[in-house]
Amino acid sequence: MAGEGSSGERIKAGYDRKQRVAMAEKGLAIPIVNDAGEILDGSCPIATRGDLSLAIKNLSRATDKRAAKAHISKRAEALKAVEMLPRSWGTATPSKRRGRPVGSVSLTREREDKILGLIRMGVFPHVAAGLAGVSERALREWLARGESRSPRPSTPKLRAFARKFRQAQAEARALAEARVYKEHVRWWLSHAAPSRDGLLGWTALPEGSDAEKDVPSPEELKDLITGVRNDQLYSDPSVTVPECLNRRCCCVFHRPRTPEELERLRQIAAKRRKPPGGER
Repeated sequence: MAGEGSSGERIKAGYDRKQRVAMAEKGLAIPIVNDAGEILDGSCPIATRGDLSLAIKNLSRATDKRAAKAHISKRAEALKAVEMLPRSWGTATPSKRRGRPVGSVSLTREREDKILGLIRMGVFPHVAAGLAGVSERALREWLARGESRSPRPSTPKLRAFARKFRQAQAEARALAEARVYKEHVRWWLSHAAPSRDGLLGWTALPEGSDAEKDVPSPEELKDLITGVRNDQLYSDPSVTVPECLNRRCCCVFHRPRTPEELERLRQIAAKRRKPPGGER
């Protein structure tokens, strides 16, 4: 198991395991992790000057003294207690080791392809991470660093991975929405074009909406359609209506009208529109 025998494993400073794990997540202790990147414990916890003094005293018990020394120096600087460090260490802050932090998991090409392929299929991120052999925490950290949302530095590799990951999520959603649009168009419309206050859509209007007052009744709608049709018949000679079942019908609306017929119809329509008493 990764992390076993890591630096300062036996330096516990009186904290219980749950406290040490929380401190490791905050960088106050050296994380002890398993192969999946999950933090199992934290060694060399330093939250106070007292912890710092104890860690310096017990440095000889650490398996990886170099890593423990670097951690102690970093915490001493954070606590503004560099003067507590032994003079024999030479510098207050030893040079940083290159490479990944102790216990971290690397983003390999195989893991990247596995995760991106699963995300494109619509698999949830935490499930994709587990199938790729890493923890959800590790995946979140890669994305946070790639999108510059982590205190840890980003890298070109992680930035490219973050872009590909978001693109894969967008592709999965687009395919799912296209399928719903094709197979369940009414459900798609109810979400894509819902009714809002003052605007009719594909869902019920909000209770008390002003738009409810503007919806015409069936009778009003019928009169409106009839009025529009009649206006066309009286103004456009090319507009006709289907033939009546009555064969004796001589209505001029079943055929195109002549200009004389159209003028006569307009006069009739004008008389019908006059209000009682001849007033306009």
